[in-house]
Amino acid sequence: MSPEHNNILSLIAATIFADRRVLDSEVQAFVQSTAKLKLLKNSKPALTESLILVWYETNRDDIFKTVKAPYFKDWFYDLLDKLSNMEEKDLVIEIMQKISRADGSVHVSERALFTLAKRHWGLT
Repeated sequence: MSPEHNNILSLIAATIFADRRVLDSEVQAFVQSTAKLKLLKNSKPALTESLILVWYETNRDDIFKTVKAPYFKDWFYDLLDKLSNMEEKDLVIEIMQKISRADGSVHVSERALFTLAKRHWGLT
């Protein structure tokens, strides 16, 4: 997996952990939605839902620790900078919003993530 793919998945996965609760509906939304990103579908090998779930299982503990860490904001902005030339920024924001709604409510921490991403990328 390329560093760019890892950065995209990490950025989106942070939404799952933003409210400090992890529900199956959020993980399912993450896996199904990210598999639709052209950049991931067109990679060699294509990142299927199965591979994205394996990535999630492998990286979830590290991302959860990072989301809770004092340096989270620096990490988050660094990812946004690294992905600033990505073509599907609007779709990434939509996926983050979909994940945040998957549990029936949008937590202020989740809303903050996609709002900061929109502002940072100039999508407001």
